[in-house]
Amino acid sequence: MKKYLKIAAFLLPILIVWSCVEEFRLDADPPTVQDAGFSFVPSAESDNILDFIGDGDFFLMVWDLGNGVRTEGRRVTGFYPLAGTYTVTLTVYDRGGSSSFSQEVIIEETDPTLLDRPLFNLLTGGLDAINGKTWVIDSARAGHLGVGPADSFFPDFYQARPNEKVGSGMYNTRYTFKLTGFEFDWNTNGLVYLNGAQGSAFPGAFDPGVGDLSAPFNSPGGLNWNILENESPFPVLTVTNPGFIGYFTGVRSYQLVVLEENEMFLRFRDAANEALFWYVRLIPAGFAGTPDPEPEPEPEVPAVGISLQDLIGNGEKAWKLRPAAQSFGVGPSPGSDAFFPNGPSIAGDRPCLFNDLFIFKENGVYEYDAQGDIYAEDYMGLSGGGCQPEANLTGTVGAAWASGTHQFSLTPASGNTRAKLTVTGTGAFIALPKAYNGGEYTIGPPRANESVTYDVLDYNADTQELTLTIDITPNGAVWWTFVLIPAD
Repeated sequence: MKKYLKIAAFLLPILIVWSCVEEFRLDADPPTVQDAGFSFVPSAESDNILDFIGDGDFFLMVWDLGNGVRTEGRRVTGFYPLAGTYTVTLTVYDRGGSSSFSQEVIIEETDPTLLDRPLFNLLTGGLDAINGKTWVIDSARAGHLGVGPADSFFPDFYQARPNEKVGSGMYNTRYTFKLTGFEFDWNTNGLVYLNGAQGSAFPGAFDPGVGDLSAPFNSPGGLNWNILENESPFPVLTVTNPGFIGYFTGVRSYQLVVLEENEMFLRFRDAANEALFWYVRLIPAGFAGTPDPEPEPEPEVPAVGISLQDLIGNGEKAWKLRPAAQSFGVGPSPGSDAFFPNGPSIAGDRPCLFNDLFIFKENGVYEYDAQGDIYAEDYMGLSGGGCQPEANLTGTVGAAWASGTHQFSLTPASGNTRAKLTVTGTGAFIALPKAYNGGEYTIGPPRANESVTYDVLDYNADTQELTLTIDITPNGAVWWTFVLIPAD
């Protein structure tokens, strides 16, 4: 049965203007003490773990949990392993200023085992790690920084190459998490790396020559971390202002996609563009790093063969995406869709993608026919996304990806070497415009007279299903796979 928690509420109105909220004008009424009110309840797990929620919802809500932890957000969780009285204060900010409200919380019994939690131990090294655990960006690994759409859990749009951001300050910063006092030691070594939209918040921001901005900045100290474990779809790690991890996009809360002994992979919002989520990958300082996955070994049986006649029929043959699951996806190996969409068919969501025709003709002629509509994405220079008229591409950076005629060649399978299908021309592609060998376009136009080569992963002569795959990394880490069938 839950122990009774004694609560003594008292009011501490505070009007503070921090540098981090200096953009708020003082020509409006500040929030009231009542606006800063909050409530809390013991968690289902323990009377020493309290779930707090603010009564209002403000742009900035800063909590002092009374246990040495400062954190942000409307909902937070406080851990109190030791018996005692703790004063919890919530300060809310709007354009008129700020106000605070405090309550005393009395924890009646000590629970010394409370901090022995798997996520806490992986992040900090546990109770025995007096100096905490220090993490750094895994700079030697492809994809240590990336960005993708908000409806995905993979950086589909961009993955940084190994050591691509040298000189930005990103690789010099050390992030130390301590279990004692939930301390977050943020050692920037004098330089931080920022999204271009965040430069105004950092005086002296400059172009480091590797994209976006860098700025001189040192941690003021006294920072904390906190984890909300019951969030969906991933637990959320938060660090206090002005701290951030890896690359600043205007937020300080990070979804823990992966947290293991030697790897932390974070997903976080872009405050300037709600359609984007960013990713950073970290490893413990001094750890050699997790090597990129080895390319999938070639099959020990002869590779799948496909002939020119299979491809062009009696002189001309049109193909389209098979409208079924696992016909269009991306994953860590050929044929996998584990990154997206991970199982379901997307044919119903993207009909304009599944009616495209890929036509192979005699004399190496290849024609792409979009059937009047395309699946629009930002890299094409189109806004709004989704199915749109093909005519919208006219005059954009993606105009070359519209219907057109190009060239193709087919290299037959030999021994263990897969057959290869290559299309050549400005904007030539099969199934997905942005994918090319070793990367993806983040913005058009496509390179002139570019060749894109797809491996033939499978061909079933009975069903005439043709499976193509393409590696968009330099080392076999991410593969797009497409299954084509003859068009009616």
